Amino acid sequence: MRNKLVALIVFFIGFSGISQELNATVTINSDRIQQTNKQVFTTLQNSIRDFFNNNKFTNVNVKRNELIDCNVLLIVNDYDPNSNSFTGTLQIQTSRPVFNSAYGTTLFNFVDNNVGFNYIEFESLVNSENSISSKLVGLLSYYANMIIGLDADSFALNGGTENYQKALNVVSMMQQTGDKGWIMGESNNRYALVNDILSNSFASYREAMYEYHIKGLDVMSDNPDDAKKGIANALNILANNHKVRPNALTTRIFFDAKSDEIAKVFSAGPNYDKTQLIETLTRINPLNGAKWNRM
Repeated sequence: MRNKLVALIVFFIGFSGISQELNATVTINSDRIQQTNKQVFTTLQNSIRDFFNNNKFTNVNVKRNELIDCNVLLIVNDYDPNSNSFTGTLQIQTSRPVFNSAYGTTLFNFVDNNVGFNYIEFESLVNSENSISSKLVGLLSYYANMIIGLDADSFALNGGTENYQKALNVVSMMQQTGDKGWIMGESNNRYALVNDILSNSFASYREAMYEYHIKGLDVMSDNPDDAKKGIANALNILANNHKVRPNALTTRIFFDAKSDEIAKVFSAGPNYDKTQLIETLTRINPLNGAKWNRM
């Protein structure tokens, strides 16, 4: 009887729906801060991890094996214990599994240099779609929804719209702070990122994300030739971004996540005529020209 009960518990844990969507690993680097008591950084690290992993950001029932893996690194550049203020850099990397393989492909590899907030040790970080209780909550809520939106876009065409809209709502509420990361007019901040992704002008980015994964990587184990064709087609779709705006933010975040992977895919496996592909890649992403030439 006991063995049956244990088996049922294991089955329930492994396959039942759970509340949260994220499986975040959070690290805080405070090496630049010269002070004896660094307990506040450990507490902050745990609070951020719990915010990501214990909150629900969609209405979808998620199974444990469907959690979105993400790594979050906060590098603290300055900390004032008198005002409980932090400034620093936030690095976020997320991945999703490739069908029928043990490989995880990077979806998002983004560095935010405009991070600033106040945090009192052990304060509650409460998630709410209708109000933002602090700059830190706004920051975390924004990126939680961006991570989920990007993951959804890789499985269904425009599947992440709802969460992008939630992220945009956070931006609207946070703009009153006047902080550089939230305001209009900057080319590489939180406002620009979600605004460009939702813009019809850069719809090719979202289409390319879907084609690259569903018709590219996800068929690699069954048919590498078709997979390469699917990835090449996705990159041709992405090239439309370049026509609208050379060096668009959406193009940059795509290649920040995918450049190494693309080079590896087309440097191995079945032969593929890469002449036109290399020309396209060099034109729309010259920063990684050395990688394309080595393919």
